[in-house]
Amino acid sequence: MPYSADLAEAALEYLREFGVEDLPGKLVFWHGDVWLTTASEIPKGLRVHAVGVRLWRAQNGKLKPTSFGLQALGPLIKARRVEVSRSELKALLLGRAINKPGLPQGYVALCLEGEVLGCGEVRGETLRCQIPLGRRQELLVALAQEDRIAPVTMEKKGVNVKTQEDVLKGAILLEERGRVFYEHAALSAQSPGVREIFTILAQEEARHKEYLAKILSELFRTGQIEASGLEPLDVSSAVLTESVKREIEAAGFEAAAIYAGMALEERAVAFYTEKAKTAPPALAKLYTGLAQWEQKHLDLLTALDEELRQRIWHERGFWPLD
Repeated sequence: MPYSADLAEAALEYLREFGVEDLPGKLVFWHGDVWLTTASEIPKGLRVHAVGVRLWRAQNGKLKPTSFGLQALGPLIKARRVEVSRSELKALLLGRAINKPGLPQGYVALCLEGEVLGCGEVRGETLRCQIPLGRRQELLVALAQEDRIAPVTMEKKGVNVKTQEDVLKGAILLEERGRVFYEHAALSAQSPGVREIFTILAQEEARHKEYLAKILSELFRTGQIEASGLEPLDVSSAVLTESVKREIEAAGFEAAAIYAGMALEERAVAFYTEKAKTAPPALAKLYTGLAQWEQKHLDLLTALDEELRQRIWHERGFWPLD
């Protein structure tokens, strides 16, 4: 579809329908589709695969939001957001339609826990997923891994986290879940370098669990907690080499496992950090040390994810957003 005033107006109308007021760039029309870009102009004389983030595809004279475009707009989307539960999301990703009355008709932004994941479509009282199949598979893998090891806060489990024994038992459980996850990720990874990273993280979680078990044993014996030796080990510089970076693939299990691992570590850091704010001194010191442990793991996974992100932008010829 060539550029036209009707297409431009339709694009602006879509922005208004999704509640987007200020764009982090400008709209351009390229090969009939609508893109968001920060480029001042499109280079001439070069084969350009993409000019930014494709927001909408033109299909039969109408515009359809892209899942990647909705993700890019993310927090800017104030309307037509549809929050789904994890079970509903899994059903949608598997190609099932779910009954969800009272939603706006047409295309919507599917959200999980406030985060935009992609495009959905509402017809009548039925909601369907419009996320591409490859991305659906990645999300299903990530959800499966989080379900196995996601550190749910103790309050959600109905446990009263007040005693030192409760703290240590909960922390040991989180470390064991992390160890199981990283061991599984290492066994499934195709890249030798990435496999080594997951193996090291699994060993780290096992070391943390052993340390916490000793503290718990000492608590039973003396009634006291001695949170010493909590200094985190920084393994990023040792394992995140240039050769490992080149091995990271943009699709498949490894990318999904990195994403799931980041979610695991982020939740653990947030949980420990929040508890340290109100805990008695001995517990606060323990919480702070645990948060620092997990932060080092998060830093490593974030570096892997950023390397993957930069490669995607480069290989697909995107003009990155500021």
